[in-house]
Amino acid sequence: MPKKTAKQKTDKTTANSNAGYYNADLSRVEKILAEILSLFRESQTRIEIGGDVRESVLIQGSHNNIQISRGDIDLLGTLQLRADPTLREKIYLTRLLLSELHAPWEHLYVPLSGRMDVRRVLENLPVKYSELIVPMEGEGQATTRRLPNIMQAVETHPAFIILGDPGAGKTTTQQKIAFDTARKLLEDIPGYTPLFVSLSEQREQDPYGFLQTEWERRVGTPFKDALDEGRILFLLDGVNELPRENRPERLKAWRVFHQNYHGRNKFIFSGRRLDYESELELPRVFVNPLEREQIVDFLKRHQAEGLVNLLEDASSRLMEMADNPLNLLVLTIAYKSNPNQNFENRGRLFQFFTQNLFAIENKEHPVGMPIDAMKFALSQMAFTMQEQGEGLTFEHETARKAVPETVSVDGETVHMEASRLFAFGRGATVLDPAKKPDVKFRHHVLQEYFASLELLRRFSLHEDLGRLWRAKRAKDEMPAAEVKEWDALPEPPATGWEVTTILACGLSRDAQKLIEAIRLHNPALAGRCLDEAGIECGDWDVRKRVQADLLAGLYNPELHLRTRLQAGFVLGRIDDPRFAPQEINGVKVILPQTVNVPSGRYLIGSKEGEEDAFENEYPQHSIELRAFSIGKWSVTNAEFACFKDAGGYENEKYWRGDLAKRWLKGEEVSGGQLKSYIDVWKILKDLDNVRETLEQAKTFTPDSIDFYETIAKMNEEELKEYLGKGLSQKSRSQPEYWNDRERNNPSQPVVGITWFEANAYCAWLSDVTGKPYRLPTEVEWEAAARGLPDKPLLGKMTARKYPWGDEWDKEKANSIEGRVLKPSPVGAYAAAGAAGPFGAEDQAGNVWDWTSSLYLPYPYNAEKSEQEESDAERVVRGGSWYHYYRFVRCAFRSRGVPDDFFNIVGFRFVSPGSDS
Repeated sequence: MPKKTAKQKTDKTTANSNAGYYNADLSRVEKILAEILSLFRESQTRIEIGGDVRESVLIQGSHNNIQISRGDIDLLGTLQLRADPTLREKIYLTRLLLSELHAPWEHLYVPLSGRMDVRRVLENLPVKYSELIVPMEGEGQATTRRLPNIMQAVETHPAFIILGDPGAGKTTTQQKIAFDTARKLLEDIPGYTPLFVSLSEQREQDPYGFLQTEWERRVGTPFKDALDEGRILFLLDGVNELPRENRPERLKAWRVFHQNYHGRNKFIFSGRRLDYESELELPRVFVNPLEREQIVDFLKRHQAEGLVNLLEDASSRLMEMADNPLNLLVLTIAYKSNPNQNFENRGRLFQFFTQNLFAIENKEHPVGMPIDAMKFALSQMAFTMQEQGEGLTFEHETARKAVPETVSVDGETVHMEASRLFAFGRGATVLDPAKKPDVKFRHHVLQEYFASLELLRRFSLHEDLGRLWRAKRAKDEMPAAEVKEWDALPEPPATGWEVTTILACGLSRDAQKLIEAIRLHNPALAGRCLDEAGIECGDWDVRKRVQADLLAGLYNPELHLRTRLQAGFVLGRIDDPRFAPQEINGVKVILPQTVNVPSGRYLIGSKEGEEDAFENEYPQHSIELRAFSIGKWSVTNAEFACFKDAGGYENEKYWRGDLAKRWLKGEEVSGGQLKSYIDVWKILKDLDNVRETLEQAKTFTPDSIDFYETIAKMNEEELKEYLGKGLSQKSRSQPEYWNDRERNNPSQPVVGITWFEANAYCAWLSDVTGKPYRLPTEVEWEAAARGLPDKPLLGKMTARKYPWGDEWDKEKANSIEGRVLKPSPVGAYAAAGAAGPFGAEDQAGNVWDWTSSLYLPYPYNAEKSEQEESDAERVVRGGSWYHYYRFVRCAFRSRGVPDDFFNIVGFRFVSPGSDS
């Protein structure tokens, strides 16, 4: 053999020496790992990023502390490759706990740094969650149920999806779940091994191949074994970030995969609330908005108390904006920099925020390229990403090609070097530092902000951008909503450009022109821009055109119900012209729209034995009525706001009678909701088998059946104690659901109204207008809904079963069959031919209407039924959004005590009319 040269000997000696150091390091890290695993067996052990040494992690136990550097954490990965399978998984869990993604959940308080990280908000603001529950018959209340914590959903469901608005904390929630489950496993508590993956990183692989790659890359043990043994908790983030062109096919593949394997493993998906249509067929858990107390506390912690007054200004939308963690982070940093800026304009806020991020990074780590040039390049890349899908992760080469080679700034041509741009973006936390060499924006909204800059540039060059805004609206083009039996009817499919467009409107120098271009393709999005962009739009002509488009859409029979509902909700937020306020003697009031009901003899009730009828509708009889007018709709939130703002709750003259005045002072004068629940409980006690009876009805959700079966087993005292914990004291200064976003749109009927509040509104309206208004009697209400009976045929008179006729049609009423699951904007069903014989709308479904009548057996007797001062039950009519077809018939009668305030009950009024 040839002799080795001196250089070769030196190289070998150096290699051996390096290997020695390397092995010594591994041996040292192995000992550190043993100490860490020992500490993690203690539940009180805490983790702190940084600790006393920068770029390190401090692990604090009850008797010992360990400071481990990032370099040693990386060495744990090398150690993991050499370890046996059992230890590999423990090292994986350890590295997960020590990673910058997950460990911040251990922080109690971290000052705002100006960097892009929603966790800086969530670390000291506990996220709250609710689970979708669909109530049915009986006296149920909410459509969602609060969860004490997210782990209850993890323990309850083998698979579910977390939904929320952009920046609400969906991803952070999944990271917290991963952290909590990893901690328990290292404490030797049995459980599932978490695998957190971003769906935006899925290439062309099928779900199995994608997850196998991620599992074996990170954990280092056979994926098939873990999957078959049912040991994995899959945390699958961002269903809305799958590429748009093949998203349905991919979601179908994910649905099949989780259905095949969720019996043993667990699956938690996440996605944007408005972009998800139940394609995965999973239970839904919502990330709730931050509550006022949380927001105020956060601002005080960060010396931004002055922002509280701006948030609580009734004329602004800032509180609604600040209940989102990402927005709250941006608002707080912006306020501390300049407390006098326009905080409602999210486009300008993100402009300031990104400039701040860039300035900090450019000062610390300059890369030699102008900031404006880098911003321009990032905006083009973001637009390209947005066209291909939302929140995508780009492979490095794809991202590099999306960056322009040169950009022109202030008349100078700047050469863009992609690698330096990406390094700068990661350092500024505009791009995700954890994605290397791939490229992804740190947050989806940041991508949308940069894409909005490119959208504006293209619009200024007169490019036709209609393709971005065009949406499916008509009946014949609306895709089927892939929803489960008890899921809510979704909005029309999103274009994916909504947030980008709204941000662009806030940044535009000529927002009117941009909104007009949007209006031609998507009136609802144009309305959202007027509502959400934070711009002053006053009496703009384009605003009036958008309002007219939406109102026409609400009544357009060619448009799908989903489109009409969307039009009504957006219209309510930008001032529905049907409810334009006027001033009478200095008092703002919306003059009511009514329809005339002529005098005549009307049929009331149902014939004995009639199909779908109930005994309390017998006997059918006729009543002679004078002409009257009745509200075209149930009173809306917009109308009731006038009463509230005028001091209606403070002025006792509108609260007539001793009972009303006592109620206003805080008394429960007739049992309230508790009595209604007890009435249902009494009915359940008479059933031989509650579950079997309710299941046979096929109109109760599984959760409702569980609830009713539970309370049926209680005695009355147990029931009162059980329900008492969940029944709140009714406000005496506003409707119960006044601040509930699902029910407080100005164009929705006001709900959560007691009989006393309904009467007080009528008294106030009479006082302001000088015309008498009151609640209808139950026979007036029924006459308006059914119309005059047909001429006698063989001596028999008939009246219509529903306001539109005798045949049930779920397209004509907001009942449980349509699965809207909340009050709809008034008039949304008129386009389907649902209006009554005299033109009244929504008398079948949507919300119950209080009447003036006491709930007494038929035949109706005005002298007995119409008594103002009684705490007995009053009749409600019309059914609601969660009642089925039998309850929305014109003749159906239900009842409630006067201080009931359910989210299904509103009211409409009557006034004297004439036959002319």
